Amino acid sequence: MVNLTRDARAVVFIALLLILAAAHPVAAAQATEDDPGLTSAESQIHIQITSAIEQEIKRAAVQHHWPPAQPDISVRLPGGSRRLGECRSPLDIERIDRRRYPAGRLRFSARCSQPESWQITVQADVSITVPVAFAAKTLSKDAVITDGDIVLEPTDIATINREFFASKQDYLGLRALRQIRRGQQLSPSHLTPAYVVSAGDSVIIQASSGQFSANMQGTALEGGYEEQQIRVRNSSSGKVIQATVARPGLVTTLF
Repeated sequence: MVNLTRDARAVVFIALLLILAAAHPVAAAQATEDDPGLTSAESQIHIQITSAIEQEIKRAAVQHHWPPAQPDISVRLPGGSRRLGECRSPLDIERIDRRRYPAGRLRFSARCSQPESWQITVQADVSITVPVAFAAKTLSKDAVITDGDIVLEPTDIATINREFFASKQDYLGLRALRQIRRGQQLSPSHLTPAYVVSAGDSVIIQASSGQFSANMQGTALEGGYEEQQIRVRNSSSGKVIQATVARPGLVTTLF
């Protein structure tokens, strides 16, 4: 009789454990332990929204060359979430705000299809600090950016909603399209690839006609890219001509 009673108690105990495990999945239970005030559905939403944000930050870091950074994520659930039932499948998470980066005040749509269909809008405040490029001094129009022109400063990009540079490889050697003030945040819209030939460069003017060609010294009066025509002054005659940029230090023209 004693052995039978112990076996019966063991069976009952195991059955209770299985019932509890089915009612509270591990992920939701762990989140509820962190915040006992959350329902199982709210825990599920919180976990999956946080995971979606972390994955989006990882993708953005690879795309924009950010170094590894630890985000500060605060998910804020609406009051109506307490009435929702836990979803049996992963939620369909979609970011619905218009922010360029996964930082600042973000908005998400979370949808469940079973056992009952529901949809909820969730907000999250995300702070993430990465290096951001600022002008170390005032840069004139057409200046080619060098290492000493720019300083990288740790910045919470929650305050930024336009493109920025986070590494030196992104901006070195580019040309300023306009004047950039000291302390101004550097953006790709401020820069473009440097000219192949810049204004003031000494160049060889290669003039040709048929099989005959002649070379002479000249000075570029404006900058240009390959196959672009620019004004060049012939150093010998002083005459200003139109010539085509061939490569650095060489322009071509016809007799």
